[in-house]
Amino acid sequence: MPYKTGKLKGELTTPEIRKLIKAHNVLVSITIPKGSKREDIMKILKNNGYMVDHEKQALVPKVKMKRKPTIDLKKATRALPTPKTKEEKAAAKKVRDKKKEVKETEAFKKRDAQVKALAKVVAKRKKGEIKKPDNTASSFKTIKQVEKAFDKALNKFKKENVDKFVEQLKTMTDIKKIKEEQKKLRQLGRKNVLDILEANEDLLEEDEEKYDALDSRFENVFNEAFEKVTEKIKELKKK
Repeated sequence: MPYKTGKLKGELTTPEIRKLIKAHNVLVSITIPKGSKREDIMKILKNNGYMVDHEKQALVPKVKMKRKPTIDLKKATRALPTPKTKEEKAAAKKVRDKKKEVKETEAFKKRDAQVKALAKVVAKRKKGEIKKPDNTASSFKTIKQVEKAFDKALNKFKKENVDKFVEQLKTMTDIKKIKEEQKKLRQLGRKNVLDILEANEDLLEEDEEKYDALDSRFENVFNEAFEKVTEKIKELKKK
C-alpha cells in the first residue's frame, strides 16, 4: 500500500515499485543494480521510458508503445510467482536431498566397481595371467624430436603398408575382405605412428596446433588410400 504519511504520502513504497519492475521484466528487461536507492530506481525507470503512477499504483510508459506494457500491482501479483510456504520449502528441500543422496550413491557404486575391477586386473597381472602391454613408442624431450620421429614413422608406414594395400586393392574382389584389411591397416597405423603422439601427449600439450598438424598428416595418408577403397567398393557393387 502507498505511504499514508510523510513527504511521500500517496506514493508507492520502494518494495512495491521493485515488485512492479520484477513483473515488468517478464516482458521487458530493466536491470536494477544491487544496492540501488529509491532515487536510483526512479532514475533508471525514467531512462527506460517509464514512470510510476502512484495514484493508479502502476508502472506506465511515458509514450504508449506495444513493447512497453503498463503493469499495475494486480498484474504484478499475477505475473510473479507466489512465495512458497514453509511446508512447501521443506518438501522441496526433501526432494532435493533425496536426489542428491541417490546421485551420491550411484557415484559411490560406480567408483567401487572401478576399484574392484582394477584390483582384479592387478591380481591377474601379478599371477602372470595378464601381461602389461608394451609401449613401443618413445618419449622425447622436445617437440621437434617428436615431429621428426613421427614423420619418419609415417613415411615408413605409408611406403611399406599403405602403398602396398592400395596396390593389392586393384586385384581384390571381396568387399568384406577389403573392409577387414582397411580396419587392420588403421589399427596398424595407430600402433606404429599415432602412438608416438600419445606417448608424448604431455609435451605436445604445450603446442596444440602442432599436435593437430601431425594428426592431420596421418589422416591425409589414410584419406588418400581410403578414397581408393570407396572407389573400388562402388566398382564391385556395380558388377
